[in-house]
Amino acid sequence: MSDTRPRPDETEPSRRVPSATKSMVTARSKARRWWVAGAGAVVLTLVVGATAVVTRHTDDARPQSVPTPLRTHESRSASSPSDGPPYVAVPQFSSASARDTAFVGDVAQFSTWPSGSVSYGVMSSAPGGSDIADFRTAVVEDARTVCEALTGGTDMNDVPDVAGLPLTDPVDQAGFIVEAVTFYCPDRMAAVTDDVYSKPVATKQREDCPTARALEVTASIGEQAGDDLIHTASYSVEVRNTSSYTVRAQLQQRWFADGYPDEGAWGTFGDVTADPVVTIEAGDTFTYEGEQSGVYRWERTDVRVQPGEFVFFRCGYQPGPGIAGTD
Repeated sequence: MSDTRPRPDETEPSRRVPSATKSMVTARSKARRWWVAGAGAVVLTLVVGATAVVTRHTDDARPQSVPTPLRTHESRSASSPSDGPPYVAVPQFSSASARDTAFVGDVAQFSTWPSGSVSYGVMSSAPGGSDIADFRTAVVEDARTVCEALTGGTDMNDVPDVAGLPLTDPVDQAGFIVEAVTFYCPDRMAAVTDDVYSKPVATKQREDCPTARALEVTASIGEQAGDDLIHTASYSVEVRNTSSYTVRAQLQQRWFADGYPDEGAWGTFGDVTADPVVTIEAGDTFTYEGEQSGVYRWERTDVRVQPGEFVFFRCGYQPGPGIAGTD
């Protein structure tokens, strides 16, 4: 989060949306994030101190290592992002779908999405009643609205209000705007970088976003007890993220019991107080233990990732002057 403090000559904190300048880019070139020269460097200029523009969920605090991109022959040419301003790398994808998937995974890392909203709440600390699919649709639409506003001549400082961005933190607003431009209207890059970067260079991406199959789910019933009226069954669930990316996923559960009217029907995951939306870092395993009770003798339970309700962070997009394996 930003910690905006008033200067001695002003009584209120500045609310300008920060933009990138050449000196700021140089100063942030050694930032501790994995971003390299290019669009990622532009976003890095929007931070204060060591705070990243794209803040992480509190349960996803450990940084992940990402391979440093190799510079291709094209990246060493006279019109390459490696030459610095005015050139800047912007992602090039094989399809609009691949672009949308990478963009959603990029901006999903912001931690100030508002709770209590169908469109954005799933990425907040209170995700109940919100779906990742709704979030995906909303942020792609927001990105296009940002581009429309900039194309229409709207100043960057006015874009959050004109586009109706749900983010309230100025640094997050700036980060979203720059990423929207990077993915959807790179010809507007000069407008959000004080004309420092005016020549976008399309750079092929490694489109490596995993599918739900990267999440291995197991569920088992443990101790069972009961009498003539109530039967209980303890159960445990594990969801292992086998991918190289942190994931945010929504879980579903179903039960099997003789006479149970909803047998085999997918429903809400876990006990009443359980959060069905979980964040699992790369290589980690989410574990859960609960207890089912009712008038039926519980025989089996299954858990799955709800179809379409997942997003892998940072996949499919690697800012920089060149991408490994594209020679």
